[in-house]
Amino acid sequence: MPPYEHCLGADAGSVVIPGSSAIADRLDVRLDPATAGWAVGAPSGKGEMRGWFGLADGRDADPLSLLLAVDALPPTSFELGLKGWTPTVELTAHIRCRPAPGPLRVSITTRNLAGGFLEEDAEVWDSADRLVAQSRQLARAPRG
Repeated sequence: MPPYEHCLGADAGSVVIPGSSAIADRLDVRLDPATAGWAVGAPSGKGEMRGWFGLADGRDADPLSLLLAVDALPPTSFELGLKGWTPTVELTAHIRCRPAPGPLRVSITTRNLAGGFLEEDAEVWDSADRLVAQSRQLARAPRG
């Protein structure tokens, strides 16, 4: 993944993430440009989303914020070319350890889209290159 400073944050343009909410203002999320094609109408079709995660107020992540990190990036369905709400049906998260100070690397992949559902597997790595959280999410695929 590109370094933090080469990824796209909220200041990168005027694209609004569909379904974004007030919580987005409390986060510092920067997307890997290779997984942000959906934002300019050119999704990759790969079902991947990668980026950096931090808290907007500058605090370092703690174990509780890892629960947010596993679900803070836009849904992988956007890179599959699907638009609209991707509601969570079930989310299981595993917190491995307290993260080291600094931004967190987040990678989310989808390998299966079938029957109106998709799964997202997330991995969160800290600045010491340790896996600090993992999750699996079952979500309803957007209909559009």
